[in-house]
Amino acid sequence: MSAPPAPQPRRRRPRAAALGPAAPGVAADARRADRSIVVVGAVVLLVGFGLVMWAIADVVLLVFAGMLLAIFLRGFTDALRRATGLPDMVAFVAVVLALLALLALGGLFLGAEAATQFEQLGPRTREAWDKMLAAINSYEWGRALLNERNLRAMMPENQEWLTQLGGLFSTTVGAIGGFLIVVFIGLYGAADPGTYQRGFLALFPRGNRERASEVMDEVGHTLRWWLIGTFVKMTVVGVSVSIGLWLLGMPLALALGLIAFVLDFVPYIGPALAAFPALLVALAMSPTDALYVGLLYLGVQAAENYIVSPLVDLRSVDLPPALAIAAQVLLGALLGALGVVFATPLAATGMVLVRTLYVEPDEPAGSPAPAEGGAAAGERA
Repeated sequence: MSAPPAPQPRRRRPRAAALGPAAPGVAADARRADRSIVVVGAVVLLVGFGLVMWAIADVVLLVFAGMLLAIFLRGFTDALRRATGLPDMVAFVAVVLALLALLALGGLFLGAEAATQFEQLGPRTREAWDKMLAAINSYEWGRALLNERNLRAMMPENQEWLTQLGGLFSTTVGAIGGFLIVVFIGLYGAADPGTYQRGFLALFPRGNRERASEVMDEVGHTLRWWLIGTFVKMTVVGVSVSIGLWLLGMPLALALGLIAFVLDFVPYIGPALAAFPALLVALAMSPTDALYVGLLYLGVQAAENYIVSPLVDLRSVDLPPALAIAAQVLLGALLGALGVVFATPLAATGMVLVRTLYVEPDEPAGSPAPAEGGAAAGERA
């Protein structure tokens, strides 16, 4: 009796053949899923980076302030080097020594008078504040307002309220430590900018370094002329306010002019804050003097906005007022006083980055580049 035949092994069909060809929709869904993962990962990284930057925002802003100082010093150094043919380091040392000599002369001729006026500013503004509250309290609606809002609680009881305000401001900006950080970053950055620029460009792939260098040059050029223009406007405002108050016979004209000079670094908000102590001092004398002082500040700001600013902004970014104020409010809410101070240069930097990295690459090759700052868009100092 013969043995039964051995069973033949079953042949398995390939999985692809068994399942049939993949549907086009499945492949599209897979690609969309991959893109979604990439987008989610990028968002997570950006959010994490934003949280880290927010946590160290004060340090970042101080570093940015040091970079602004370096750009400011470098602008004068390059101008002196081109005009005289001096070596780069010699021109830089000459610029620093000239600025120190200018500060020393200012302190020698105006330091004592300015210190005396600032010492008198506190009691005078306190006296004016008390007179204003007394005048308001003489009316029935004024007494209701003072009782409901408790405006007196807004002011310290002692006579050192202005000193406390100055101490609060100094603490906000980092006091002496922050000032030294800014100065050292500015000096080292202006003395040898090539070293730091090459180190920053090394973070980019080789194929993108040339474009990154062009963008850095564009940002540096814009901030340089923004700083020069801002310094010119600050000087015009400070001198005009001091002379105007002196002609009006107002006391403390030099101190109030210096306050207007410093606070004009912050557009729109700074001039309003600078006018407040001047109006208080004038109000302590008479309402008519306060009216004249208010008209003086309005006239100076009108001249700055409609005469000086259009001239100096030809070489830099002309920020729309709404954008500048929005940047100040947003960064002030997020970062505090330092955010308000540096909102305008940060907004100018953002505008340059958007234009160079987003707007210009999408334009047709034959279309002309948008004019930025008038005829000086293609010109570099």
